[in-house]
Amino acid sequence: MHYTVYLVVMTGIIAVVTLVSVPSLFARKCPGCGKRNRVDARRCRACGAELPPDDL
Repeated sequence: MHYTVYLVVMTGIIAVVTLVSVPSLFARKCPGCGKRNRVDARRCRACGAELPPDDL
């Protein structure tokens, strides 16, 4: 029982740390104003600048 709770808590912590430390996987940064946008965004939601294409 206690091991299950520990496992769930640790998995949650790992998920949060991943989201915070690797934001480039989940958002694109505007080169103009620095605001983070959705990965599929074409224009910045703050300043309206066109975001560069993702050439991965």
